[in-house]
Amino acid sequence: MKKWIITALLIAIFIFAVIAGFMVNSFINFSKEEKRSNQAVLAEEKSDEVVDTSSSEIIVSPKANIILTQTYSQCGHTITSTEMVPREIVNLNQGKVQEYYDGWNIDEFSSDEIKLSRNNSGICGEHYILRESDGYISISCKNDIGEYIFKGLTDISVQYLSEEDLANLEDGIEVVGRVNLNKLLENFE
Repeated sequence: MKKWIITALLIAIFIFAVIAGFMVNSFINFSKEEKRSNQAVLAEEKSDEVVDTSSSEIIVSPKANIILTQTYSQCGHTITSTEMVPREIVNLNQGKVQEYYDGWNIDEFSSDEIKLSRNNSGICGEHYILRESDGYISISCKNDIGEYIFKGLTDISVQYLSEEDLANLEDGIEVVGRVNLNKLLENFE
């Protein structure tokens, strides 16, 4: 009878071990499946937030040029200047650049070049008058209401100028454009 009890006990332990093994295995598989399910749900939620990194939208390059064209209605002149792109607008799109250059029209927009224009109601800042002042030639610039504002004295002495040049300086010699101003000053040197 002792053998029979030991055999029954061994069979019971074996059955208990098999059942316990199935339960542990089921629990492990359930945990793995639950983890995969959670990951799938997270992936679905994240797929709604995916940002497309390959965009065809044009943005400003750090090496771009800005071409500014200003037309002045009072004098009729158009001044065009070229400058390097400000750091603040690098990598911005056309809409953000328009916000930065409020009051300007974007005529052309590419990553390497932006052409902007605007109309001004006043007079351009390139209307000059040369006069004699304290023995030297002075430069004044015309403002929007037609007055000349003193800008400074040159180092060009009037003592060696001809009588005709002195008479012209006394009346005031009007010049339009910085290039023309520089040429006229060179003639007096």
